[in-house]
Amino acid sequence: MKAFQKGFTLIELMIVIAIIGILAAIAVPAYSDYIARSQASEASSLAAGLKTQVIDNLQNNNCMSGDNNSLDAKMDKQVGKYGEAVIGGAAATGSISANAATGCTITYTVNATKVSSAIRTKTLVLDVLKNGSLKKNANTSMDNKYIPKAFLI
Repeated sequence: MKAFQKGFTLIELMIVIAIIGILAAIAVPAYSDYIARSQASEASSLAAGLKTQVIDNLQNNNCMSGDNNSLDAKMDKQVGKYGEAVIGGAAATGSISANAATGCTITYTVNATKVSSAIRTKTLVLDVLKNGSLKKNANTSMDNKYIPKAFLI
């Protein structure tokens, strides 16, 4: 009489475990990049609120609000879960084209804790263009693969 095999052999189980290990080795770095990109995307929502304020302030040839007293300083920054965005720079005077930088910047600085190590303490400096859009400045320390694509144009 023949004995029928029930279950899996040790070799079959080891092959399955090896395949799962290979898939995990590929998925973990991709997942950590995804987390870093999602945390860095907070910059676009914080900068959007400040961009409107900068455009309004440019009518008075100034990037920041008023005379920089403590109330105005609070208005010139936005604090998020992963970092903080602050208005800076000096407004350009004279006539500039629609796609030129106004001299005003919005600097998003990532927190030192509770964020992905790939973007920890990095900065994203955005130029405010006259047409109201934002563009990445050369002083940015954050890697391009984490920056939202809208700022790289």
